[in-house]
Amino acid sequence: MNGPILHLDDQGRGFPALIFLHYFAGSLRSWTHVAEGLSSGGRCLRIDLPGFGRSAPLASYSVQKVAEAITRLIEELRLESYVIIGHSMGGKLALACAAADPPGLAGLVLVAPSPPTPEPMDERERSRLLATHGDRASAEETLRTITRRAIPPDDAARCIEDNLLTSATAWHWWLAQGSREDIAAQAGRITCPTLVLGGSDDPVIPPHVIAGEVMPRLIDASGVEIAGAGHLLPLEAPEETGTAIRSFVAERCRRTGSGTFHQ
Repeated sequence: MNGPILHLDDQGRGFPALIFLHYFAGSLRSWTHVAEGLSSGGRCLRIDLPGFGRSAPLASYSVQKVAEAITRLIEELRLESYVIIGHSMGGKLALACAAADPPGLAGLVLVAPSPPTPEPMDERERSRLLATHGDRASAEETLRTITRRAIPPDDAARCIEDNLLTSATAWHWWLAQGSREDIAAQAGRITCPTLVLGGSDDPVIPPHVIAGEVMPRLIDASGVEIAGAGHLLPLEAPEETGTAIRSFVAERCRRTGSGTFHQ
């Protein structure tokens, strides 16, 4: 492969393939339950982003550089058709990938996405996170803070482990720079259909941020709000998240008359 080697998990068959990008300080494991539910209908590819999970960090970072690493992997997989599904940080990266209008892109799903404009992060929280990379107590506090529904103990343990596995380079890049990048102009060029999911009680990307900073920047977007959920929708509401994705992808197949993904 050219460029960084990104760890991935590949399950299921069919097209369009579903490409999952995880949240900041997470890994491909955050999508386990959603992908298990969807792999009966199509191919699911979960990626550890550079510097997260089992993927090595980049020598230098920007939203564009990480998006290019994702795009290179997609090109090398030679996918006929695919949908990119990005959660939080992964949502902003998905937008950057789609802005290049790559061949085969059939749609986007943004799950509690970091907006294309600078993310409205509380500066005290940003400072806390920057000062506590690799600290278990801080990771546990973050998990309590960003969720509203209870998640199973095994999932919580994986969240903490993934947080602690994040490379210092990737950690500091996203908090100090990546989350602050403005790619609104690029996002405005995206023409493929986009589904935006959010939690009604998300303290990180609340509904007003999705309504004000995400939806108006996209040409063809529809939204779904999951009641009572916080920021970690793939873990707090895997069935509802999976159902929304399945319906969106199946509808894309129906409208275009192509694809093998089924409900």
